Amino acid sequence: MAQPELRTDDTQILTNVLQEAVFTASEKSIAGQVFNTYDMSGTPGLTAQIPVYPEISASAPAQTAEVSESSVAIAQVDLTASEIAARVDVSDLLAESTARNMGSDVGVMLGGALGEKIDTDAFALFTEGNITNNVGGTGSEITPETILKAVYTLRSNSAPTDADGDYTCVLHPSQMFNIAKVLTNAGFASSGAAGAISNVGNNLLSSSAFVGRLYNVKMFQSTQIAADSSATDALGAVFSPLAFAHMVKRPIRIETQRDVSRRLTEYVATTARANAVVKDAYAVLVRGDKQIN
Repeated sequence: MAQPELRTDDTQILTNVLQEAVFTASEKSIAGQVFNTYDMSGTPGLTAQIPVYPEISASAPAQTAEVSESSVAIAQVDLTASEIAARVDVSDLLAESTARNMGSDVGVMLGGALGEKIDTDAFALFTEGNITNNVGGTGSEITPETILKAVYTLRSNSAPTDADGDYTCVLHPSQMFNIAKVLTNAGFASSGAAGAISNVGNNLLSSSAFVGRLYNVKMFQSTQIAADSSATDALGAVFSPLAFAHMVKRPIRIETQRDVSRRLTEYVATTARANAVVKDAYAVLVRGDKQIN
């Protein structure tokens, strides 16, 4: 006969859930890779203040002449963290009957949900209200030339690149499709061909969302790119790493709570984040069709 059982928290399962959630969220979310990220975990307060320095001009003073002063007024951008959360309820009967690794499955679900929400919030900044410069158009296909126009718009605004000399682009996968199609039809699909999307440095970027480099732009794709006012269009962006800020106030945390009367365990995953536009001139909105045709 089966013996009576005294249930206690299973720390091994909880550790498994956390590991899978963190891994899956990092695979699903790219905001922390493509935005300038500030880690405020363990720091008191919910708001991070990001200084925005103005540009100054140099002069050519005559010998012994005093250098003209530059009045520096430092602006700031405030990022106020808010929580992101997801919950999965696992019944006792399900936990006792599944042949799969239940902790792993729960972690994947929670991490996937958090990762998608993190990017949805971050890429919601890609709007006309936040970004003045734009390329592409309603109903038009995104092509390599569209990205090139964005690059030279940023160059004209003296937008800094990252340490590799690159800008970053995030598009909807269906927008990215047409860029790949144009390059393929033009014979640029093979590795090493002029104009081909470069795979150099792929090992440095763990996210499967990374497509390659084009015109010194790291190309990423995300299904969390929002639709434009036209449902068949989407609003991506090409930008400098200093254009946007992503703040992590609390990394992913997993907690459980028993609901004995319902014979289930609640698995709750939370994190606290914030996003903001730091310098509008360092980004270019990319508007275009997101239909695969």
